[in-house]
Amino acid sequence: MATGASSVSRPEQIRRHNLSVVLRHVHLHGAVSRPDLARSTGLNRSTIGALVGDLVDLGMVTQRTPERHRDGAGRPPYLVVPCSDAVHVIAVDIDVARVQVAAVGLSGAVLGRVEWRASGRDRSAVSVADRVAAASRDLTAATGGTRVGIGVSLPAMIDNPRGIAVYAPNLQWSYEPVGDLLRERLGDHVVVGNDADLAALAEHRRGVAVGYTDVVYVLGRVGVGGGVIIGGELLRGSRGYAGEIGHMSVQANGPVCHCGNRGCLEEYVGEAAILRAAGAAGIVSPEMDTLFDRAEAGDEVATEVVASIGQWLGRGLSNISHVLNPAAIVAGGHLADVLRLAEPSLRIGLQRGMVTIGRAPITLLQGQIREAPLVGAAELAYEQLLAAPDLVTSFVHNDAADPALGG
Repeated sequence: MATGASSVSRPEQIRRHNLSVVLRHVHLHGAVSRPDLARSTGLNRSTIGALVGDLVDLGMVTQRTPERHRDGAGRPPYLVVPCSDAVHVIAVDIDVARVQVAAVGLSGAVLGRVEWRASGRDRSAVSVADRVAAASRDLTAATGGTRVGIGVSLPAMIDNPRGIAVYAPNLQWSYEPVGDLLRERLGDHVVVGNDADLAALAEHRRGVAVGYTDVVYVLGRVGVGGGVIIGGELLRGSRGYAGEIGHMSVQANGPVCHCGNRGCLEEYVGEAAILRAAGAAGIVSPEMDTLFDRAEAGDEVATEVVASIGQWLGRGLSNISHVLNPAAIVAGGHLADVLRLAEPSLRIGLQRGMVTIGRAPITLLQGQIREAPLVGAAELAYEQLLAAPDLVTSFVHNDAADPALGG
């Protein structure tokens, strides 16, 4: 009996896998001809034709004949085009002072967005969940498409897969059940991730890290976070806490961090640390942009401050490079500005900390995606659909039918 069941299910598993491969390619690369799709996926043309037909029936892609070549010779192949407005996910980026909520269609098209500044009691997890839920409903109603999931980015240690923000010091959250709060309000499939992890995912799939299998991403916002790609996959660790680069000690007798440790990297390259260093050098400004603008203009004092920050960042990255041996390091947020303005100093810090055998050049890249945590949240939310496109109806939630909404 078991053998028969297995033999029946295997062709369906193969079909689902192939359907996933095709939809994922179209999602990440946009419109593509059927012959190019066959070459990229390794599937034969007849299989591609059948799979594309299935995705057309599901409403996820369409086919169109492109304009003929100028010479008019031959019939051009069909293009397979993602239906960006047919299905969407809600991507949420909750940062210290701002919350962004966006409806993101297949291929990464942003169909609509809402954002607001959060302060005081508005920053509580319950208040944020209320506003995110309301914004999600409004965005889904405005797009007219089908919502297939919600992805949330947080500057926090996340207990996966439950979606609990275990420790979010800059938000002053501790053990907040963010995933459950949104599931209770919306009934959707909700996934929650660390902001730097999701930024790393975004750059690996859509940005400067495409093609690299081993990448370290370091994100500077208010705090400092890290995301790690190993063998092409996001490294999470046993409980989802991997990549906390900001709380790696770079100075044993350094200042006490809010985490309780001494000499954390965040105490040298985080926003508050950078502003302290600028103030100590006589540059008084509430904004880092002023410091970076002055350094870019050739101001010697500002240049020295940024160079010092670059060396500290390099020292921290040398520690993580010893452990993970990445092919590339990507800097995002304000740390991209540090890399841009002080790469030689950053490399000095990186190389000084490396043992001789490990001094092979590491590619340093500035992050390309402007809102990488938000983009990564969308990618995380799409994973369920991309893994099993034919099961889409089993995880669609209809707001209008939610009794809690009076439907």
